[in-house]
Amino acid sequence: MRTSTYEIIIPLTGSDKKEIQGKKLLMNGLYGAMDVVDDDTAAALEKDEPDNLPADIRERLASRGHITRRSVEGELKDVELLGRIHARTEARVSVAPVILPTYNCNFRCPYCFERHRLSRGEEWLEAGMKPEMVDAVFSALKKQREKGRIVEGCSLYGGEPFLKENKETVRNICEHAKEMGLTMSAITNGYDLDHYIDLLKEYDFKKLQITVDGVGSINDKRRLHRDGVPTYEKIMSNIALALENGLSISLRVNVNGGNIGGISELIGDIEKCGLNKFEKFSYYFKAVSGDESSPDHVTERMVMDELLRTGMPVMEAIKNQSMYNMHLSVIEELLKKESLPGYSTSYCGAEKGMVCIAPDGKLYPCWDIVGMDEDTVGHTDIGSGNFIYYFNKVKWKLRTSDRMEPCKTCPYIFVCRGGCVSVAKMEHGSYFREACSDTRENFCFVASHVAGRKYEETGQTELSLSQFGPLSRLTEDERKRLMEEKDPNEIYKLIKEYGLVSPAKEKQDDPGL
Repeated sequence: MRTSTYEIIIPLTGSDKKEIQGKKLLMNGLYGAMDVVDDDTAAALEKDEPDNLPADIRERLASRGHITRRSVEGELKDVELLGRIHARTEARVSVAPVILPTYNCNFRCPYCFERHRLSRGEEWLEAGMKPEMVDAVFSALKKQREKGRIVEGCSLYGGEPFLKENKETVRNICEHAKEMGLTMSAITNGYDLDHYIDLLKEYDFKKLQITVDGVGSINDKRRLHRDGVPTYEKIMSNIALALENGLSISLRVNVNGGNIGGISELIGDIEKCGLNKFEKFSYYFKAVSGDESSPDHVTERMVMDELLRTGMPVMEAIKNQSMYNMHLSVIEELLKKESLPGYSTSYCGAEKGMVCIAPDGKLYPCWDIVGMDEDTVGHTDIGSGNFIYYFNKVKWKLRTSDRMEPCKTCPYIFVCRGGCVSVAKMEHGSYFREACSDTRENFCFVASHVAGRKYEETGQTELSLSQFGPLSRLTEDERKRLMEEKDPNEIYKLIKEYGLVSPAKEKQDDPGL
């Protein structure tokens, strides 16, 4: 026997923030199995010497997928099968529209990834989405739904979607969305939000994301208004106004070397302003430092360490650091043991159903690249009311972790999932490369703390379910049928029949195609 190619061995951290002596966490990145073992067992797996373990321990670890008689190629067949299932079901069933009413913005933030827009000229910037384009966009969305795709929500983005002069365009979009029964959300800088409160309540917006980058002058030097006026006080005032009117606000804080030292002050000001008293208010921090050679470069771990230095409890800090929180929700779901571990090979919605619709109807798979004509994946045809997709769309669909050589045998294949596409392009000049970043470190930090506390509370050693059992019971004919089947409905029926999705997960994720 040998140790699984996909094995991750992590120290366990207790509620006292100290390592739990004599114990380690085994996490199998392919099968999702999380198990607590003693140090000797962990050491044997690290040395790839599982045959030296007692028979009962070998049997237990083999049943969970931590050790195996399969070759590397044998495990890879499971990767390919799960990747195929994901590509034919989850990655195909939904359309998540992100609509840009305008490319224009009342801010000129120096770090904005959309600064390339400014070179296109004022006429292009100020051109909003025309009524006939709004009609065509929602005609296309209705046709997508008629084809069996799930279309449930609509987000507004920009530019700045809530420019005060843009209100009638936004209202037109919201009216169309209401007719389709779509929930609404938006990403906004919040500066003109006071002009939109009535509209946001009328159309029942579920969440707004707003950004500040520090208190007072720190923010005002980074969140620059095009007219040179201060922005912080107006944004915070509008956040309070929105919360008082029952709206939900998620406050994002972009962090780099220029403002990381102001995290504590900002947290204090949030409390001073009384925003924390609202149930519908939350905030999080995100490192946005770009090139590693920049003097302003910070890592996600540096942001986490700064949160901990403020005296924030570890679990609260994890929730308030976006790249740690994304792992928290996955691990907490695993620890419930109510459903089998997931196996997504797509990093985000850009490789699945997200479609960003520009004011001129051009389609982009990711908001990081809106306005970059070479990256369009289609356009909205006003005459027919359809989305017309290009070959570029297919390429984005094919960019999944099970198709990229460095990722195929990586233990983090279903954790990292290949990483962010636009980061890969920035680092390697290609969308079809891996973007590992610091995902491994972030995941291990969260898993260590969350699993450690679970072990302290329950004494359980098997902390999650495992996909190994259901996969090992598949016959060759069943595997072949799953690999060759193209109809998402039929594949979903098969994975339920074969036990690759548990009853709790069934009810939650059934696409109902």
